[in-house]
Amino acid sequence: MANSYWLIEAVEHYEGLDNVKRRVEQAVRSKAKKKQLLSINDKALLNKPADERTDEEKKYIFRIIGGLKCFKRYPNHVKKKLAAVTYYKYYGPGRPIVRQHHDAHAMYFIVNGDVVVSQMVYDELLQKHVSVDVGSMHQGEMFGEVSLLHNIKRTATVTTAGHCELLVLMKDDFKNVLQASIQKQWDEVRRAMSAFTYFDGLDEVARREGCIVAKMKSYETNETVLGDGVGVPNFVYFVLSGRCQMIESIQVTVTSRLGRNYYTLYDPYVPREESEQDLDTKYFGAYGKADRSSVAKRGSSDGEQTALKRPTNETSVGSARQQSVLKNRSSVSRPEGAHASFEGKEGPSSVSAARSQDLLEPSEGQMRESVRMSLVPEVIQPPQNLRTYFMQVCQFNPGSSFGFGENMRDRRIIALTPVDCMLMPKIWLLQRNTANIWSRIQHYLEKKIPSKRQLFKEFVSARRWQEFRDRTVADVVSRTNTVNWTTVHDVPYSIRMEEMLDI
Repeated sequence: MANSYWLIEAVEHYEGLDNVKRRVEQAVRSKAKKKQLLSINDKALLNKPADERTDEEKKYIFRIIGGLKCFKRYPNHVKKKLAAVTYYKYYGPGRPIVRQHHDAHAMYFIVNGDVVVSQMVYDELLQKHVSVDVGSMHQGEMFGEVSLLHNIKRTATVTTAGHCELLVLMKDDFKNVLQASIQKQWDEVRRAMSAFTYFDGLDEVARREGCIVAKMKSYETNETVLGDGVGVPNFVYFVLSGRCQMIESIQVTVTSRLGRNYYTLYDPYVPREESEQDLDTKYFGAYGKADRSSVAKRGSSDGEQTALKRPTNETSVGSARQQSVLKNRSSVSRPEGAHASFEGKEGPSSVSAARSQDLLEPSEGQMRESVRMSLVPEVIQPPQNLRTYFMQVCQFNPGSSFGFGENMRDRRIIALTPVDCMLMPKIWLLQRNTANIWSRIQHYLEKKIPSKRQLFKEFVSARRWQEFRDRTVADVVSRTNTVNWTTVHDVPYSIRMEEMLDI
């Protein structure tokens, strides 16, 4: 009865009236049928006792599980052993697979479906233990190895979220096949965690959880570690070996005047620098009266002056306020001289005023149609003499860490040498934020990594030095009477490549 959900897959057509319910199930199943990773024959073969499987069947199972996501982490000799001892298991929705504080008998690999991980936590307010969901696991992941590896009780309860297909490895087979491989991975993560003093205050349970959630990654030279859409999101990188650099791209406009180049940083995302007057106006309301008086002096009519003043005792809101604004705009009167001079100007302001007047004041005998005034986002066209330069911001050596949430716009981290990193989930670290250490590291990185403006200043100073050097060499050479027969072809290619590298 438990396996009837997947055994029905083999039946293509039912005849007779006594199987109506099964035919309906088959029809519904065929509509939402997905590509099955394991066929019904594969599942039946995986349910066969391990000591009864022939060598041909073991080779066939090896070919099957070799392509599954949950077994890609293991070498081929381990997969061959797993092919001889793994079993297929199906669980319906809402079924508990393992329970917290129970003895461990097997570990599980998720072939299809999702499971929910929960723990019993004592609630002091309710004065009882309550179940709290701590996460979920999906296709390709495994669970249950912690209790078998350390010979302890189950640390959490795992329940199916829907129809779930698993491959099961029993306790005795785990010791013979996977214990050495998994123990090696755990020891590698433990050594990596001991290299950083941040994890010294963790207890044994927290270290064990760290070994579960950690990932070990290796990168080749010139491979992108983080940035440009590459990298594991919401994970913090701890550099174990090798060196990597942070590279930032800046866009610079170059203009030449009187034989000299002038550089301007082009970045629409960088806000303009605020002066003291801007700060006083923004936060203290200073210079407001002076600005209003200057605007009032520029107006040539009493209507304009009254339009600049806002009533202090406004009580209408919503549509009433909009109607009063429209009335004030339509009732603005100008002297004849001012109106004539205004009409005589063929500028954009006169055109916009005429358009607004046409919209607000319809002709007689016509009803004004409702017009929706919307702001069209202005498309910023970059200048034509725009150049992009890549600059090294900083280097990360063994013992460094990054990925805490620092600004990565126009930045990427590239491996200078072969790099090994340990990746830890950021949420797991924040849950164990002793002495606020992770927030302090993020603040330190944001302060120490130079900003785009600082990089641009370094870029300009380097260019000025390069221009001065070239000019000085040209002056010295021009004063000498000797003939220099040296050409660029006399310089070795390696030196020429270094010289031609831009900043």
